[in-house]
Amino acid sequence: MDEISRDPRGEPATARLNYTAYRLARALNRFAENTALAHGVTLSQFFVLQVLGEGLPLSNAQLSRRTFVSAQAAHTVSNELIDAGLVERGAHPSNRRIRLVSLTEAGWNVLEQCHAELRAHEERLFTIIGAELHGSLSDALDRSAVALAGGYFGDDEAEAVAIARRQSAIRPRHIPSRLARARLRAASSEPKTEE
Repeated sequence: MDEISRDPRGEPATARLNYTAYRLARALNRFAENTALAHGVTLSQFFVLQVLGEGLPLSNAQLSRRTFVSAQAAHTVSNELIDAGLVERGAHPSNRRIRLVSLTEAGWNVLEQCHAELRAHEERLFTIIGAELHGSLSDALDRSAVALAGGYFGDDEAEAVAIARRQSAIRPRHIPSRLARARLRAASSEPKTEE
């Protein structure tokens, strides 16, 4: 049997941080999903519960940004959780048009049960990787996410630029904010100059 030779330009995918981070996210999300399903919620629903578990009621727009999904998807998941009795909608203190979503007591209970299992899983991970990384891994990942966020946490200018770079005729992308959508429309309607 002939042996296949490696192109000398090749390098392991694991040498790139984005690949390794994605691989880690897949492993963590698989455990989180199994944990969530054991408590009667999907992974998407669990992400909503986690974000609401910070203790602040959120609007649908805020929830969609924080869970990295479209406003429609966030609304659908919120409705599923409302039907399950895990979240509830309430009034905004100063804007009657905005409805806020928050956890119910049942939602807090499910979240705490899931978090207890996730903490145990994370502790096993920290035991394997060593005590010196115990507190710093989460901090390093969080700081990295903030540094490389690409405009998804309130910076509409950066969000519009990031979305414009991802536009593809093959697979159109969701545009998460009205400002970003307006900027893309304006950019696409500008006359192109020939060089």
